[in-house]
Amino acid sequence: MKLYRLGLRPTSPWRTPWQSDTLSGMLCWAAARRDGPDVLARDILQPAAAGRPPFVLSDAFPGDWLPIPMTVRLQPWSAGERKAVKRARWLPPDAFRRVQRGEPLAASDLVAEHGIHSFVQLRNTIGRTSNTTSDGGGLFGDRLYALNGTAELSVYARVAGGFEQRLLALFRELEQTGFGSDSSIGKGQFEVASDLETQPDLDSVLDPNGVFVLSTFQPGPTDPTDGYWESFTKYGKLGPDFGLENVFKRPIVMLRPGAWFRALPRQVIGRAVPMGDMLAPEAIAQLSARGIDVCQFAFGLTVPAKLGGG
Repeated sequence: MKLYRLGLRPTSPWRTPWQSDTLSGMLCWAAARRDGPDVLARDILQPAAAGRPPFVLSDAFPGDWLPIPMTVRLQPWSAGERKAVKRARWLPPDAFRRVQRGEPLAASDLVAEHGIHSFVQLRNTIGRTSNTTSDGGGLFGDRLYALNGTAELSVYARVAGGFEQRLLALFRELEQTGFGSDSSIGKGQFEVASDLETQPDLDSVLDPNGVFVLSTFQPGPTDPTDGYWESFTKYGKLGPDFGLENVFKRPIVMLRPGAWFRALPRQVIGRAVPMGDMLAPEAIAQLSARGIDVCQFAFGLTVPAKLGGG
């Protein structure tokens, strides 16, 4: 699978974080709309369930920055540097490639800016029975996100040979509807800002002994366990098109971008989470009765890395 970069230009704030599993799921919905559910199942879902997804995505990162690997955070920083290192989130491309080669960094190599800022937008509370605001009024806040200091997001993709143009077409299909929550009222709008650009430098490391992961993902049963990572619990929902009353997924433990594993280099890590591991029994029964099988893309895009002992 060849490694590419794709530029996305947000044209509105967004509510849903640009995490790889969410973005992959929305591209699957785009494939269902564009090509039909049978083509989606045959060309994307079934290969993914067998551990051979036709594409694997990174999270979307601001500009050309890349996530700070956990190995960098575990360097022996001085007491005066630790707070700055803890707050930093990104590395410029040249610093990231030095980390890939196993070279130490200085605190000045880390990007202090977050690149994405958040703010709260107040909205009226609408009554379910009246479909209007209540007499006493009522406000609640939605947290929104926007780029700060750069115009584009970068998504990296490993793509199976022959699937490149189909993946680009799926991004352009998703461009028509927007990404994430409240896209129907203008949130999460974006433009595809580039073609798929090859990234040979990120795959060029001499004598690698491990991998960095650029995605939000869940390790599979045969994935390596010797490494460094940060985990969190994700509370997801199914898309509305299934017509289920309970659209909430079970809590799923995921790992954040920047994980490092000591292992023979591989291009993909993680798994497709099956329906039985993420939905309530009644939801599984309803979908199974209609011949529907769903999964969650929890694959991780990896790049080779070299790390010394210790």
